[in-house]
Amino acid sequence: MDVKVDTLAACKKRLTITLSRDEIKAKMEERYAELEHEAQVPGFRPGRAPRRLVEKRFHEAVEEETRIKLISDSLTKALEEQKFDVLGEPDLDPEKIEMPEDGPLVFSIDLEVRPEFEVPDYIGIPVAVEQPTVGDADVAQALEHLRESHGRLEEVPAGGEAKENDIVTGDVVVQVGGLVVLDRHGARVPVAAIAIEGIRLEKFGELLAGAKAGETRSTKITIDETAEKEDLRGKEAEVRAKINRIERIALPDEAAILKATDHESLDALKRSLRRELEGRSDQVYRERQEHAVQGWLLEHVKIDLPEELAKRHASSLLQRTVTSLQYRGVPVEEIEKRLEEIRGVSTERAGRELKLMFILDAIAKKENVEATDAEVDARVRFMAVQQGRRDDRLREEMEAEGTLANLRGQIRDDKVTRFLLEKAKITTPAPAAEAKPEAAAGGEKKAKPEGEVEST
Repeated sequence: MDVKVDTLAACKKRLTITLSRDEIKAKMEERYAELEHEAQVPGFRPGRAPRRLVEKRFHEAVEEETRIKLISDSLTKALEEQKFDVLGEPDLDPEKIEMPEDGPLVFSIDLEVRPEFEVPDYIGIPVAVEQPTVGDADVAQALEHLRESHGRLEEVPAGGEAKENDIVTGDVVVQVGGLVVLDRHGARVPVAAIAIEGIRLEKFGELLAGAKAGETRSTKITIDETAEKEDLRGKEAEVRAKINRIERIALPDEAAILKATDHESLDALKRSLRRELEGRSDQVYRERQEHAVQGWLLEHVKIDLPEELAKRHASSLLQRTVTSLQYRGVPVEEIEKRLEEIRGVSTERAGRELKLMFILDAIAKKENVEATDAEVDARVRFMAVQQGRRDDRLREEMEAEGTLANLRGQIRDDKVTRFLLEKAKITTPAPAAEAKPEAAAGGEKKAKPEGEVEST
């Protein structure tokens, strides 16, 4: 067997395997020898037929078996000899490789292999990130959120006017000319922009603001291009709303919120909220440190990524992003307008994620870091509790879907990142003049540092 290796691109190799006619004949002879002792030929007892009859009767079958076995065995041997770390399964269709009538059997296969790169000294990575602080404003905001979460809807007394974000119960009619295209009785809707049955009512909040129970209001709109029914798009319509009932969130007073949260005083509740916010602050601080370590690795390691793998990962991220936008109600037309922008972001993110994955994998092998079975089991049990499911069923499902291996890799990457943090040189910059409430309230999303990569 002769093996030739050509480099087509970064992380892409072409193996050309040549099997001589002598190797082909030897493998076929081996199979014929087996058949001589087991073949059934009419007119002869099993294993008694002459060799020439065995060859004549089973030639095509033996040649086919030999072709498939030679291709499989030679490819396996070539990969072992070359010590390639192949990504994914080799894309080879044996049916497209024909056995020659004479001469050698030659076939080629293109492989994507793991990139080779130098890992810099990762002991003592400099990490300088700010520890988020919790101020009085953060505590006050958290207290307000807590009150809102314990609020209850109460009917607005007769004569009261609807305000933004009130809940109105009534009848909503949308009419195009003489045709009623939407008729909802007893609908409960917020005093805000809404969409009903695929028709967006952007000015619905303005229409209802200031209305009283028993009042009917109407306005003219132009149905936009996102309407589900194409024949309605761009047409003028009349929107009528009859208000039967108005409800508003009533926030609990101090005594009620103290009782609901089992605290003796407002100061005690604020102290509890501060402790909770400080816990979140510590978590944000830890995440910032991890992002700093990952950012340093991305900056200091040069890798040529496998092209096809990067394309597949970017395509997967693009699909997930589009699906998420659709789920959040973003119109298809708006998504299509931004598709190139989304594709560019997905491609960039895919590159960062793959690059970090290869770097952490290299460090894990160098430091002998692995995810143990006990750690995987613990993570699966935790996920099962969160989802309210049995852990054995969840594990079976993840094994069937192939996501259990991903989970093991994620745990290992987390361990590598913790190892790097333990060895890092961590410093804390001087706090900013004014504390920022980003970590405290838990509702505002923080900006990601340069080079941050989310888990895949």
